[in-house]
Amino acid sequence: MCNCTNLTGNNLGQDWMRGPRRDRGAGGPPSWAGRGWRSTVPIEGPQLAPPPPNVLRIVAATMDGRGAESVISQRFARAPFLTVIDIADSRIVYTRSFPNPFAGLPHGAGMAAAQWIISIGAKAVLGARFGPNLGMVLQQAGVAIHTVPPGIRVLDALLNLRIIRTPY
Repeated sequence: MCNCTNLTGNNLGQDWMRGPRRDRGAGGPPSWAGRGWRSTVPIEGPQLAPPPPNVLRIVAATMDGRGAESVISQRFARAPFLTVIDIADSRIVYTRSFPNPFAGLPHGAGMAAAQWIISIGAKAVLGARFGPNLGMVLQQAGVAIHTVPPGIRVLDALLNLRIIRTPY
């Protein structure tokens, strides 16, 4: 503790902090600090109609938005793009890539991505690494998790897993 004084004789030590101490005993930050960053609008993924009967919907975490030609990303929930693939009779019938709206979240990206995947009716996911929350939620929802090497094309991953027989 400093016992310094200025020219007027005022104590410049810790006296400036004295006064109503709202940050002690009440728990948490002082009232002026706010409650942290919160988004004003909940972040949601693109809305898709549920897949038709007998169609398998798969979501892949990809590095670019080229559909089935996209390359698998190293991370799932924070991948730059999410690619939705619908498969019927072992053939790809629909592909669409979206910029990942969950990639920039400060926390909870895996949980938000898992909720979106379940909401669009996906039955399987493709990715290189899955976080613990994402994996747990998807397993509880009955979504199959397929781990594939990063850098492989989505099309090649589907062929290697024998989900499809021919490219298109």
